[in-house]
Amino acid sequence: MSMLNEARRGSLTDDRDRSLKGRIKDIIPWKGDSLKEIIRKTVFIAAICVLAYSAYDAYIYNFGSKTMINDQKDLVDMFNNPQTTTPANPDSPAPPTGNDGQSGDSSATEPVSKYPAGMLSNFEPLYDINPDIVGWISIDGIYLDDTDELAINYPIVQTDDNDYYLHYDFFGTEQDYGALYADYRAQVGGENRSSNVTIYGHNMKTEYYFHHLRDYNRISPTFVSEHRTVDFSTLYEREKYIIFACFLVSVHEEDDNQPIFRYHNAVEFNDMSSFDYWYKNVMYRNYYKTDIDCDINDKYLTLSTCSYDITDARFVVVARKLREGEDPNDFTYKSNSKRHMPAKWYQAYGYDVPHDDGPDYEYYIPE
Repeated sequence: MSMLNEARRGSLTDDRDRSLKGRIKDIIPWKGDSLKEIIRKTVFIAAICVLAYSAYDAYIYNFGSKTMINDQKDLVDMFNNPQTTTPANPDSPAPPTGNDGQSGDSSATEPVSKYPAGMLSNFEPLYDINPDIVGWISIDGIYLDDTDELAINYPIVQTDDNDYYLHYDFFGTEQDYGALYADYRAQVGGENRSSNVTIYGHNMKTEYYFHHLRDYNRISPTFVSEHRTVDFSTLYEREKYIIFACFLVSVHEEDDNQPIFRYHNAVEFNDMSSFDYWYKNVMYRNYYKTDIDCDINDKYLTLSTCSYDITDARFVVVARKLREGEDPNDFTYKSNSKRHMPAKWYQAYGYDVPHDDGPDYEYYIPE
């Protein structure tokens, strides 16, 4: 029987070319191939190319690139060491001159700046690169592993939709990791600054962008207490915020036994009903209990990133702008064991889905 098997194996392999050239001919179209064989090989090569590109695409999305890391260091340096002078707009008209060719009254005309009036000088070199810049965010005390570099320390951009900067970086180059960007509906700075500004960023596995927001998912009062403040500079003002809430939310109605909380739609609190709906939903899901009080007249910052606790979830950190004279260290944090999680989360981790009346949904309006 063994001899018969050997004979059979030999009959199947003896006529195949095992040389390098033979192996190549088995893969790519070759002279003398039938049309059917050419199609088979072409489809195979195309499939390999698609697989390779997809793998590379996924790698860049999750881990970034050396270019991204170097670009980030350059941007930090630009922001921390801005130019000390404001160059005139090269496209602005030249100042008027007298008949003798000398400059006229210098007090009559001043150079037109290409920067928004009142913009902080730190933003000038960044504005030269991308005028979509609207701010800079950093969280002190959270560092990239084994370095002294802040993990969250980035420019914030904004355009007229919430899609573009998902796929384009600060320099306008198409990249799967995109950039940190503000919701297009929000007024980020100035006198008409929106009640709540939501900033989106990818959760990258290389610690970059908003990966380290997930550190607040530890449900640890100690961690949030030690990293409670967020520095956010708009083009016109340096601001400091105190974190008072963190929560997990699904994006699909069927994943929860309560209506989905569309936190990103909270932009302006024009009346108490809109503020109450937002605030009650935040606190209903909040990982922490805290004595930080909030009201409709405060300004808020919402940081949003993807979460992998369950499919299609978001992890959200919410902070309030510090009031004049407030000491952020005066507040306390405790774990909230009764926080609401999406029903899908309870099911995924083997818990019974709790049933309660939820927050006050009197003002709930589906999208």
